[in-house]
Amino acid sequence: MASDTQPVVIYEKRPDGVAVVTLNRPQALNACNRLMWNALAETWEAIAKDDEVSVVVLTGAGDRAFCVGADLKEMANRSAGDDTPRQDVRKMLETWDLDLWKPIVCAVNGYALGSGVNMVMSTDIRIASEHATFGLSQIKWGLVSGHGTQLLPRFLSYSVGMEMLLTGENISAQRAYEIGLVNKVVPKERLMDEAMAMAQKIAGYAPLALQGIKEAAVRGLGFTLKDAIAWGLRMEELNNATEDAKEGPIAFAEKRPPQWKGR
Repeated sequence: MASDTQPVVIYEKRPDGVAVVTLNRPQALNACNRLMWNALAETWEAIAKDDEVSVVVLTGAGDRAFCVGADLKEMANRSAGDDTPRQDVRKMLETWDLDLWKPIVCAVNGYALGSGVNMVMSTDIRIASEHATFGLSQIKWGLVSGHGTQLLPRFLSYSVGMEMLLTGENISAQRAYEIGLVNKVVPKERLMDEAMAMAQKIAGYAPLALQGIKEAAVRGLGFTLKDAIAWGLRMEELNNATEDAKEGPIAFAEKRPPQWKGR
């Protein structure tokens, strides 16, 4: 259990190119307060600059919750001059303007509510435990999710996204799978093993190609289809100039595993 002396975000780098980021306020169901938002921002910035990290696994401490969103107790106690619980935070994952092109696998272990859902939707591959629960409950407290109102109707069907936003009702892990919010549902005891296996598989590929794929896909979302395809072809051209792009076909022809250099 996190205490006053323990970090609210745990960042673990592994030698296989995978980093694990853990939201660490289990006593508060990993609710995000100012301290956690700022720690997350610093962590994402560090990961973006670290060439030793190819893939990230994002999860929450304990098995009760991934993240139940913003800390409403902190919001209730904010001063009159504060208009948000995280006004001093730099770019965050859920804003989609972080320029973090390394793939993120999300392991959802329990409740993912409010901003927790927004964080899930800002990752690339999502694996949920069977007891995971998802919901945008802001409407119940007279609040509007600036991120959720844009992410859910855009990446789920419009009607499904609007139902979640307007009713504030939670959905099960199975329903989240059915609507495409998560990729896979597994027993909770297998959650981290499944997430790590996925991350390790991805981390075994050329790191620049991984980043190129994500950047091409994410930036392309803001373009017309014609411009997006032109952008994707440009990213393909840039990647083809790398040493790794030359190494891949050579390794295939020589019937050996490729040796990626990240350049």
